[in-house]
Amino acid sequence: MKKALMIMAIAVGLMGFAAVGAEKQKTCCEKAIEQKKECTNKCCLKAHREGKSCTKCNPNKEDLKLYDKKAGKK
Repeated sequence: MKKALMIMAIAVGLMGFAAVGAEKQKTCCEKAIEQKKECTNKCCLKAHREGKSCTKCNPNKEDLKLYDKKAGKK
């Protein structure tokens, strides 16, 4: 019984540790928008001028979502 409780406690602890370590890293565009600036990466600048997302830096198109919010668009 004690072993089972100990194993469960360790398992719950490891799951909590894994969840904390799995925080999402912010993209260069997300960091720039937090600082109320435009992203200065060449690939992002080129893509944004064309109204596109830089898929190299923003694989899930996070930059377009943020720029749309900033501009008040839906």
